[in-house]
Amino acid sequence: MKPSAFRTTGLGVASAAVVFLLASCTSADDEGRPGFPRTPRTPVAGAPYPYASPDEVGLSEDRIWWFKERLYSRVVARHVVGAEILVIKDRRIVLHQAMGWADRERLIPLERNAIFRIASMTKPLAGTALLMLMEEGRVALDDRVADHLSSFDNVRSGAITIRQLLTHRSGFVQAGVSGFRDEADLRQAVDLAGEIGPDFPPGDRFIYSNLNSAALGALVDVLTGEPVELYMEARIFDPLGLDDTHTRFSPDLPWATRVPSSYQRWGGSRWERFWSNTTTNPERWFSPSGDLFSTAFDYARFLDSWMNLEGQDGERLLTVATVEEALADPMAGDTALARERYYGFQWEIYAPPSSSGELPVFGHRGAIGTVGLAFPEEDVLVLYLTQSKENEVVDEVIDMALDLFKR
Repeated sequence: MKPSAFRTTGLGVASAAVVFLLASCTSADDEGRPGFPRTPRTPVAGAPYPYASPDEVGLSEDRIWWFKERLYSRVVARHVVGAEILVIKDRRIVLHQAMGWADRERLIPLERNAIFRIASMTKPLAGTALLMLMEEGRVALDDRVADHLSSFDNVRSGAITIRQLLTHRSGFVQAGVSGFRDEADLRQAVDLAGEIGPDFPPGDRFIYSNLNSAALGALVDVLTGEPVELYMEARIFDPLGLDDTHTRFSPDLPWATRVPSSYQRWGGSRWERFWSNTTTNPERWFSPSGDLFSTAFDYARFLDSWMNLEGQDGERLLTVATVEEALADPMAGDTALARERYYGFQWEIYAPPSSSGELPVFGHRGAIGTVGLAFPEEDVLVLYLTQSKENEVVDEVIDMALDLFKR
């Protein structure tokens, strides 16, 4: 991952002002459009956490101001179409603002608590579902996938373990299998992948692939006798109160109007809308690798359930031991140097813990421009959600958050 430019500019307010001024003068497309809206920072009714000023929880007001203005400058510079930022410290909201457009063509401003397509931020929920079944004794991490899915019982796929699926070390590649999405359901699609087999020997290397998360979902299906999305709804969404998290979309659903349009661009060209909330979902079945719709509030609750090791039933889904294993460096014994970023059990790890007994900085991003971060040692959650696909601002948000909140 390339370092972002902010590391050389520092967090000074004067530097931020210069960046903002320059950004507001760039990009001449859409000159006739009105300005760049943003919401107030006043409390949102029904928020799951109380609001506080940064200084009330020991944070610098100036640094939080710089963080949000840096992101707003990115909207003004048209590096993203719109974005929502949520920062929670000690279970109190210290920053919550939406900026830019939910739909630029229809001049609909982005509102807070919008429902986003969170893409690969779905993966940790699929991993959580499998780990819950592991804790119930219904499966073991070092089981061969072939012990539960007969389609994997062949020369190419037979050695793949559940642990390798969780850590993206199965040998499958991101390009996937031809015809995968054309199958009638998730189970048949995963069976096709298992029959064809991975591109590389299992365990040989880390290769990020949606097929790993899809196979985890198929395992949940086999182990429970119900589709993975129904299991997730009953065992994760309901206990945590994730009322705005959904596994399917239709323009006719009552919450559909809360979903921002999605945009993409190539090179330096302008953003083009490729999906809107008037679009019927073409997918035939739910994929646990990236099909969830959710909000900043809901995903914060989910992150909190992993970070809050002292939580009561209903606040925490897994035991402390499972959480620690899931977030541990899977290759720690193979290198003398600690790596800043690695991949746990369906989680990206952005910074190691400062001492034993602590959890690392963890989270996940999504291809349509979203990321959720948890800082357990500092009790901080950062959610940045946008529908501007595959842009560099997500990397910048991760690095800014690490500079702001990591000890």
